[in-house]
Amino acid sequence: MIEIAIAHTAGLGPVRRAGAALMLGVALAALAAGTSRAETDAAATLDALTAPELDSRPTGSIDAEAPATNVALPPEEPAAQPAAPAPAASPAAPAGTPQPVEATAPALAPLPAAIVQLAAEQGPGARLKLADADRAALKAFYEARQGEPIWFEDGRLTAKADAARARIAAATDDGLDARSFRLPTAPLSDEPQDIARAELELSAAALGYARAAWGGRVDPNLISRDVAVRPDPFDAGAALASIETSGDVAATLDAFNPPLPQFQALRKLLREARATQAEKADRPEIPFGKLLRPGDEDPRVPALRKRLGLAGADDDYLYDDALAAAVVNFQLDKKIESSGVVGRQTIGALNGGVERRDESELIAINMERWRWMPRDLGARHVFVDLPAYRLRVVKDGQDTYETRVIIGKPSNQTPVLTSAINNIVVNPYWNVPVSIALAELSQGSLRGFEVVDRKGRVVPPSEVNWADVKAHKLRIRQPPGERNALGHIKFQFQNRFAVYLHDTSSRKLFGNDYRALSHGCVRVDKPLEFADALSGDQGLSGDRLKAMIGGKERGLPIAEPVPVHLAYFTAWVNGDGTLERRKDVYDLDGRMAAALRGEQLSRPRPAAPPALPKIVRAKPKPAPEAQAAAAVPPPQTRPSAPNWLSRLFGDSRY
Repeated sequence: MIEIAIAHTAGLGPVRRAGAALMLGVALAALAAGTSRAETDAAATLDALTAPELDSRPTGSIDAEAPATNVALPPEEPAAQPAAPAPAASPAAPAGTPQPVEATAPALAPLPAAIVQLAAEQGPGARLKLADADRAALKAFYEARQGEPIWFEDGRLTAKADAARARIAAATDDGLDARSFRLPTAPLSDEPQDIARAELELSAAALGYARAAWGGRVDPNLISRDVAVRPDPFDAGAALASIETSGDVAATLDAFNPPLPQFQALRKLLREARATQAEKADRPEIPFGKLLRPGDEDPRVPALRKRLGLAGADDDYLYDDALAAAVVNFQLDKKIESSGVVGRQTIGALNGGVERRDESELIAINMERWRWMPRDLGARHVFVDLPAYRLRVVKDGQDTYETRVIIGKPSNQTPVLTSAINNIVVNPYWNVPVSIALAELSQGSLRGFEVVDRKGRVVPPSEVNWADVKAHKLRIRQPPGERNALGHIKFQFQNRFAVYLHDTSSRKLFGNDYRALSHGCVRVDKPLEFADALSGDQGLSGDRLKAMIGGKERGLPIAEPVPVHLAYFTAWVNGDGTLERRKDVYDLDGRMAAALRGEQLSRPRPAAPPALPKIVRAKPKPAPEAQAAAAVPPPQTRPSAPNWLSRLFGDSRY
């Protein structure tokens, strides 16, 4: 089957081949592992893991509803097949020659026949409810095996089946919903139909787990129109091949999760957070009330004592010295004023924070985001951590450079995407997008800006008939210079949002803690230092770029483009293993949490177009007699959309 899967990848595109190759690597790694894992150990604890009360729509369930529409099921690209040569014409057989009898396939045994028949069912009446891509993969898989089961021997579940069931049942530890996967128990009888049913349920559950672990449960486009990342393509056929040939099926299934260090660190904290939640389940919540000082008697003292792990009688209301010492230690740990006085801030922290999201939910949200990222970020890549306002250059897993950045406002969000920096522009022009022109220039003038016609000629604004401008005939730009909004340098990469990394003339804003201040592009604090780290070894060092500043606009291609990831993570594991919470600048966590809970989300609507006032050109100062006439301004009218400005310039961000 490995050979079949390898041949299957031959006609795929480069991105899809990379994903398929990773899946085949899973199979090879599992084969190398052999029987290193004692799979029979899983059977002993399996009954406790496979709870009988499952979700009403599990993956691979029989006679269940179809999967929810929030589930991310990226379309699978069919492999390109070489054209078959035309069959050669056969010479006519002499008269009287006996005609060959066409060979017929041998009849399948009852169990393989039942498996093939059940896998082939489709349409509303199909008993196995699956996504179309997974159904087709299962059908082809079992037809190629002529219905031979992979989970049963002599009518009984194998040790491999028990190991697979145990691993899938623990999917909650991976940030997934274990109830989504219908895990079969022992068949009700030895009848082929019952065994076939259990065989396909387990294969469907294993395939469903692999798909969810690989690319997540949520379609990124449901979260925001500015989330443009997509998981690497998932190949269901290659996944089934790796599971079938695996000598350690639990390790094979686990390998469908992202291998990225941050994902693995978050998964470890998720398990710890859920264990801690279980330990704290019986701890009472402390009510808010008056300030509580050492020496006071208060009915909240027993609950306070219990929350801090101290012993004491339930009717002992005295806030004694031992409890005061424990409170001071807690306040020091939480960076609260360590006075021993218990107020709203201390009680809120003891109760877990009034407005803080459940930690395990926050971790699961960010684990899902890591499933959307490429499995290979690049041996050297640029990682723009949007909620942290930081840019890092990473080489072979180690940070080689870091600097501050300014990102888009919540009303002009920097998109989440993956691309590659392929060009550096020194002394850039800034071609003003309509959205910015409307907001920034509508009440001013065109002083400091140029009007350019379609031939690239600068046109005096006074010579333009603004009322009769045709679409895309003119554009407004800001020349290079100290006051240019893009500064002296910009770093370009392909994307549909027309955003890039760039210098800025507003350098003092980097001193702010809150730096969601731009119109969508990413402003870099020290662009020449960044250029050294990015492309210094390709002849485009900071010193070389600095020597070019002050001349004409100049584009410099990067010989080996460097991957760049504009990423959005509101939880991050620091080097010491602690969880760092980030501000949800763009308010995306709420939709993520709802989607992970299975709530149906409508697709985000396009942003409403801005109001369209006209740009006012600078006019000469009026004569004194005209000023009196202008004392009473005429009524202002809003032009109907779209006006000349939106027709001319379209939209983009900086």
